Amino acid sequence: MQNSKGFTIIELLIAMGVMALTIPSLTISLLNLTTINNRSRDLALANIIISNKAEQIRSSGFNSLSATTTDFSSELPAELASPKNASYTVTMPSSSIANITFTINYKDYNKTKTLTYKTIVSELGVGQ
Repeated sequence: MQNSKGFTIIELLIAMGVMALTIPSLTISLLNLTTINNRSRDLALANIIISNKAEQIRSSGFNSLSATTTDFSSELPAELASPKNASYTVTMPSSSIANITFTINYKDYNKTKTLTYKTIVSELGVGQ
């Protein structure tokens, strides 16, 4: 009569082999998901900051603008990886149009990520 209550050595070796392949791949997948999540968070923060700053400039009105470069790095959130900086440059191609270029730099793991956004503010904007 055979004892069928335990596992054979072959079954244990196969189970260990499957686990040896599965556990490292799951760990790598989770680490990659964390990296993607952090990059997405940083990009979303940068987009929100630029959007808010653009609306703040638009709401101040065209007449308050002058051709200059302004640093607003102090307004960047702590969650954005350091070193980080942000600025916007206003150029006046005509007397009624202002081009605004926003630039944000922050550390994205091993390299510096640079995001550049552009918008236009005119003297005869909506509701003015």
